[in-house]
Amino acid sequence: MNTRPLSQNTISKTESQEETVQKSWIRCETSYQLDPSQKWKADVLCGAEFRHVSSRSALLLRQASEEMQHLFTLVQGLGLMVLLADPNAMILARCADETHLSVCRRLNLREGAIWSEEIAGTNGIGTCVEDRCPIFLGRGAHWRFCFSLLISYAVPIFDAQGRVAGALNLASMNGKTEQPIDKLLMETLAQSGRRIEEQLFRNSYEGQKILTLGSVRGCSAPLVSINDQGEITGATHAAREWMGWTDKTIAQHPNLLTELEEGSEISFQKAEENVIRSALAVSQGNVTQAARGLGISRATLYRKMKSFGIN
Repeated sequence: MNTRPLSQNTISKTESQEETVQKSWIRCETSYQLDPSQKWKADVLCGAEFRHVSSRSALLLRQASEEMQHLFTLVQGLGLMVLLADPNAMILARCADETHLSVCRRLNLREGAIWSEEIAGTNGIGTCVEDRCPIFLGRGAHWRFCFSLLISYAVPIFDAQGRVAGALNLASMNGKTEQPIDKLLMETLAQSGRRIEEQLFRNSYEGQKILTLGSVRGCSAPLVSINDQGEITGATHAAREWMGWTDKTIAQHPNLLTELEEGSEISFQKAEENVIRSALAVSQGNVTQAARGLGISRATLYRKMKSFGIN
């Protein structure tokens, strides 16, 4: 088998990005035993199969459709297309113009095409859902040589239970890499992914209060939903990762502020402050209503507001 040396990773200046691609290349070589010189064409589900499989992602498709169109209008002049995939790396939807059609036909970048890492090798969609993290693949960073000119930016999208619901992908075949706008494109893509995640989360917990634990630092926003007693009913991927919550934790509906108070680090104190500010914003400054929503007394809320310098 013709293998490519793993030291040829040339796409990133950040350690985490390099590690992500290197781990993917190692999987391609050792776990999947893929020949990088072998040409490959994606399997594409027939119409009936695609309708059956894509129905599992109907909610994602509905929530992502408008965001995909918005994203496409932002990047269209850069020669990029927008792709949405399910958690198994099957393409669900595509926004592309006529200049992309020949590439789409050649690589089967179309609805129903399966781009899992196990069969396609390192690629934006497949590696993104495999590692549950954003990835940028510049020229020569894909495992297969036939994708050497494919440029790919991808971010995972998480559902209301913190699981990977799919991936959002920007792709082109122009072979350009190390562009000054790469970081800007990744951040724009991440923002689109977070907006889709937030809409999925809000729809799932409609009628409940949605609060934030803090600022966004990745592909997922740290949001929680709480009921009228201040009990946690749901949390996004970022909130679960930060707080160490599991499905079992959330199923027990613990009180949000009690959970935050148990943490001794400054980050937990900041999260508690953000929750209080968020609750006050939701109640439009009504302290009594905010305290009731958080499941604490008004006196306790006033004490916490004073400790955080909230007027």
